[in-house]
Amino acid sequence: MNMRSNFFSKFSQPNLLRRIIKKIDSFFYYYPWIILLSKNSDYKKLDWQDFKPLLPPKDRFWADPFIWEVDGTYYIFIEEYLYSTELGRISCLTLDQNLNIVSNQVVLEKDYHLSYPFIFEHNKILYMIPETGENKDVEVYRCVSFPHEWVFEKNLIKNVEAYDTTLFNVNGKWWLFANLAGEDGSTWDTLNLYYSDDPLSENWIPHPLNPIVQDVSSARPGGRIFFDGKNIIRPSQNSSVRYGYSTKFNRITTLSTEDYAEICEIEFLPSSMKGYFATHTYNFNENLTLIDAKKRRWKF
Repeated sequence: MNMRSNFFSKFSQPNLLRRIIKKIDSFFYYYPWIILLSKNSDYKKLDWQDFKPLLPPKDRFWADPFIWEVDGTYYIFIEEYLYSTELGRISCLTLDQNLNIVSNQVVLEKDYHLSYPFIFEHNKILYMIPETGENKDVEVYRCVSFPHEWVFEKNLIKNVEAYDTTLFNVNGKWWLFANLAGEDGSTWDTLNLYYSDDPLSENWIPHPLNPIVQDVSSARPGGRIFFDGKNIIRPSQNSSVRYGYSTKFNRITTLSTEDYAEICEIEFLPSSMKGYFATHTYNFNENLTLIDAKKRRWKF
C-alpha cells in the first residue's frame, strides 16, 4: 500500500474518526449536569418538552435534586460540583412561584465529595443523608436552621464505600438502600439493602440476599422510593450506555427480611434531539417534579 492510500485508510477508521469528531466537539461544547422542573408529576408520562431547565454558572454543574416544600416555597437541595475543586457540595436553590431561582445557598461542604442529599423527616426533625462514599461512612446530618444549617448527627454505617443512600419506611420498618463499591462490584452496579426499626440506628442489619441487585443497568439508586397506588416504585440509574444514561422505575414486588425482588416498570430516556444525553435522578412532591440531565452547552 502506498503512503497516500495508507494515510486515508487511517482516517477512515471508525474509532479514529469518532475521536476527531469528539475533539472538535469538545472545543465548542461541554456537557454539564443541570436541573429540570415540571408540573407533571406522573412518572409514566414524563416528556422533555414539559421541563423547564435551571442552568448553573459555567464553572460548576448541578445534579441529584431533592425537593422540600415549606409554606408554598420550594427548596431544591442539590449536588453542586465545582470544576475548580473537583468536589461536590450540597447547596439549596430557593424558587419563587414562577419556578425562578431567588437564592442559592451552600448548606454543607467538606474536604471530601458530597452529593445526593437524601432528606427525610423523623419525629418532626429534618435529617439529610448526603452521599459520602469517599469518606467511607454513611453520614447523617440534622437540620438546626432550615434550610441552611445542618450539623453532623452520627454515622449510620461505618467503614463502607456507600453511594446514593436511600431510606424507605413501610409498616414501621426502615429500609436502607445503597450502592456499595468493593470486591464484589463497582459504584455503578451493586445494590445492597439493610433494615432497622429506627432510621437513626447504628445497627443496620444486612439483608441475607445482598447484593439484592447486581446489574449496571438498574442497581444504583436514582431518587426517593415512593408508592404508586399500591405499588412501591424504586427509581434507579441505568449506566449500561454511559454513566447515568437513563432513569429506570422498578416495581418492588417482594420486600421482606428474607427476600427481595423487583421488576422494571418503565424507563425514561435522554433526548439527544433536545440536547440531553443522560438523566439519572427523579424526585417529586404533589406539585412539582425534578430531574437532572447532562446537557450539551456552548462554551462561548
